[in-house]
Amino acid sequence: MSKRERLSEFNRGNILCAAKELFREKGVMQTTVDDIARAADYSKSTIYVYFKSKDEIYNYIILEHITILKNMVNSALTENPNYPDGYYAICDSLVSFYDTYPLYFESILGEIKIPQSCDGDESVLVKIYEVGEEINAIIEGYIDEFLSEKLSGFSMTPLQITFTLWAAIGGIITIANKKEMYINGAMKLSKEQFMRGGFELLLRSISGGC
Repeated sequence: MSKRERLSEFNRGNILCAAKELFREKGVMQTTVDDIARAADYSKSTIYVYFKSKDEIYNYIILEHITILKNMVNSALTENPNYPDGYYAICDSLVSFYDTYPLYFESILGEIKIPQSCDGDESVLVKIYEVGEEINAIIEGYIDEFLSEKLSGFSMTPLQITFTLWAAIGGIITIANKKEMYINGAMKLSKEQFMRGGFELLLRSISGGC
């Protein structure tokens, strides 16, 4: 890597670090490019040398975090390769990700629009999509190996099942955190107990109670 490339990476890293801190403190919508420039100690024009917009900055942060999630899921299945340990390890990795990076959880589980061109901001969207597909492939492999026979009665492909699991597990985690006080009071459960019960119910529903 040349000196110029190293300097570019250094400056981009500083900008992203400043943006992440501001997004955490103020929220994404409330943070402006001016805020990021002040926090990173750069001029606003310098920010635009490296990023086209605040959206592009945010998308690069999403790329960083979806890559973290991919590594977490991959490690979970590497360390817990069998059934049903692998399934619960996937669930636990998503819980851990939410606990550590709640700001980015819904964005990562949300829609990723595939751009028709790949310039600037759109190129990072392609990368985000590709990492998402890698995560799907990791989980599809687990489903194909351990759940294909149990799911033989379902007219669904492994990708459909993977997508359904993403939606259901993500929903359980989200509602457990947003409705924690209700769960504690009305159900007399911790959010961890509620989530574990939800994960178990989901697994039983797709595997015939096995």
